[in-house]
Amino acid sequence: MTIAEKRLFNDAEKLFNEEKYSQALLNYSKILESNPYSRKAQMLVILTEMVMNKENGGEALYDYYTILLGEEIPNPEDVIQSILDSLDNKQLGLNKIFDEPLKEQLMYADGISYADFKEIAVKEKGFKRAFEDIVFTTKVIITNKGDLIDFLNNLIKYGFYSAALNYLESALSTFPNDKSLQFLADKLQIRAKA
Repeated sequence: MTIAEKRLFNDAEKLFNEEKYSQALLNYSKILESNPYSRKAQMLVILTEMVMNKENGGEALYDYYTILLGEEIPNPEDVIQSILDSLDNKQLGLNKIFDEPLKEQLMYADGISYADFKEIAVKEKGFKRAFEDIVFTTKVIITNKGDLIDFLNNLIKYGFYSAALNYLESALSTFPNDKSLQFLADKLQIRAKA
């Protein structure tokens, strides 16, 4: 970790403790700009956004994470991520109740399911070429969160920033507090600036 990163982490923690969450988030984002693979910065972005969105347990998780960091626990991000996954799994259980009617509605929509798109086009041509072939003629229909995350990651990876932004905005309007979608939005913002 560079001296500049240490300073940004310290400043961000101070700002967080003063409840200046957006300024703390800005500092964590600056760290990610220079070091996009910093798991610590990624985790602190997620936790700060949870607090900003007034999600239950956000502040407690942030505090717990900083305690784990202070105690030099190996891989504290894994500990917090397992807690977040547990919370997400409870939410996914509720979402499954609504999945079947959604899938039935999508059967009548004009497009191709993401599963079919991957099975047919991506295997044959690769994601970038397959998406370029259909982008103006066919809608990609996504019916589950795992496919959405995979699709968004591929759009960002291959530079389809505008399409990724459209899908992300739609998904975030439906699930505004979803941590993985927020992380992808941050990732998209960093990539689009580069």
